Amino acid sequence: MLHSIWLDCDPGHDDVMAILMAAFHPEIRLLGVSTVAGNQSVEKTCANARGVLASVGKEGVPVFRGQASALLSPMPFCAEIHGESGLDGPDGNALFPPVAPSLGEEFWLPAVHERIMKSYREAGEPIWLVCTGSLTNAALLLSLYPSLKSCIQISLMGGALGIGNTGPVAEFNIQNDPEAAKIIFESGVPITMVPLELTHQVLADESVLKSIGDGSPFRRKIRDLLLFFRQTYRDVFGFEYPPLHDPLAVFYVIRPELFSVKAMRVDIECSSQLSRGQTVCDYYNRSVLPPNASVALGVDVAAFWMEMLDCLDRAEASFESCS
Repeated sequence: MLHSIWLDCDPGHDDVMAILMAAFHPEIRLLGVSTVAGNQSVEKTCANARGVLASVGKEGVPVFRGQASALLSPMPFCAEIHGESGLDGPDGNALFPPVAPSLGEEFWLPAVHERIMKSYREAGEPIWLVCTGSLTNAALLLSLYPSLKSCIQISLMGGALGIGNTGPVAEFNIQNDPEAAKIIFESGVPITMVPLELTHQVLADESVLKSIGDGSPFRRKIRDLLLFFRQTYRDVFGFEYPPLHDPLAVFYVIRPELFSVKAMRVDIECSSQLSRGQTVCDYYNRSVLPPNASVALGVDVAAFWMEMLDCLDRAEASFESCS
């Protein structure tokens, strides 16, 4: 079955893996990419998305530069994890040479809306909006074009049931723009939330690095990408191996049957100084409010890596043909 997706992201190291899975999985039709500030400035995340796609012969995938800041508040970047370029390698330079955005991107919202609606009319079924950064772009799309709500379903990497990674109980993507997240979770659109508790189950450990290898320039780039991510994650969080967050939101679209999920009410804390950006997940339905999200709790890790590695094989062949 072919799944049409629009990918909204803030390309850092794990976003690269999400882009490659979306671009090279045989069951995905990647309609386009929009970028948002987060791991780095939106200028850098957009140039990085273009650079990754160009390096593997996917220049034809449209890339649009989205929002540079959150809806209501400043947005911090994450250079301590992803470096100054947003995609640093061991030498401090970008692993994938960035490609400058083109002109006319001030019209990204109507362009993305038009492409999603066109695909929806052709497919006759909802399009997947896969979000792996803050939800600013998605919130603006649904606010300006409410008709989209009946045409999409959302798979997002973000939030946590308990411990956060940039706040005591807040995860980075949601904390960066909680007001946008609130709009999304209250939109009525079908949502699958892939939280930290799940992504922390999927680690790029030594067996993964061995499977990737370093026998080609492309594989060395991917290995360097994961090694840089491992070092910064170890320095900041004390993880022995880095979790691969973002591609799991793509993988859910392809293989939902390999995930265990639970329907929950998820509300977004927007005002507390202690917990702004928290995804308040009502696991036991104590609020008696209707569920508004399916929260992923488990995944077949071995199956994920098997399909991720297959996508890397295809990307490598395309990379070599472009070199």
